[in-house]
Amino acid sequence: MLAFILAPPILAGFLKIVQKTGNQFFYYLWLFGAALQVFMITVYPITILPLFNKLSPLDPGALKTGVEGLAQRLNFPLKELYVIDGSKRSAHSNAYFFGLPWKKHIVIYDTLIEKSETEEVVAVLAHELGHWSLGHTTRLFAISQVHFFYIFSLFSVFINNKSLYRSFGFHTQMPIIIGFILFSDALAPMDTVIKLLMNILSRRYEFQADEFAQKLGYSTELAKSLIKLQIQNLSTMDADW
Repeated sequence: MLAFILAPPILAGFLKIVQKTGNQFFYYLWLFGAALQVFMITVYPITILPLFNKLSPLDPGALKTGVEGLAQRLNFPLKELYVIDGSKRSAHSNAYFFGLPWKKHIVIYDTLIEKSETEEVVAVLAHELGHWSLGHTTRLFAISQVHFFYIFSLFSVFINNKSLYRSFGFHTQMPIIIGFILFSDALAPMDTVIKLLMNILSRRYEFQADEFAQKLGYSTELAKSLIKLQIQNLSTMDADW
C-alpha cells in the first residue's frame, strides 16, 4: 500500500526532471534522489509511518532508564523514545533510530520488548548506536550518493541510444520510463561487483557494531538477543555473505 502512495509522485518527479532539465538531467536526478533519502530518514518516520503503525512514547521503567543511560554514555542526541506496534503486522522484531544529526529518535518494536529481557533490548540498541558512533550511517549515505550519481550518469548515456530501443521493438518512440527499465536490465551485470563490495562493507560494519556493543559490556546480552532476533525474524543463523 505504501508503494502505491509514494510511487506515483516519485515517478512523476523523475519524468518531469528528465523532460525539463536537458542533457544535464542526471545531476538534477541525483539531487532529487538525495532529497528523497533525506526525507525518508528524517520526515517519513514521524509523518507517514504513523499512518500505518502506532508510535507510542516508551513508558517510564527499567528499559527507558537503560536506553537513556546508554544514550547519555555515548553522547547520542536522544530526543524521544518510541514503541511501535510491529506485532500488528508480523512477529518481526527490530530497533532503530532516525532523525536530524542534533535530534534523534529511537524506535523499539513491541515484539522485541515482549520477547527479550531489558538488558537484551539495551544490547541491541548498543549495536545500533554503534553504527552511529562509528560513523557507519554517514559513510553509507555518502557511498549511496556516489552510487546514485554513477547510475544516473550512465543513464544519461543510455537514454538517447536509439539502437537500444530498436532492439526491443521501439522503432519510432523512445519512452523515458521504458529506457530506464532497459537501462536497469543492462546495468545489472555491471552493478554486480559494486553490490558485492557493498555486502562486504556491510558485513564489516555489522561486526564492528557487535564489537562496539561488546566493549560497552553487552557481550552476553547481545549474543542472546541476536539469536532470538534470528529465530523471530526467520533468518538464517549462518549467513554466507
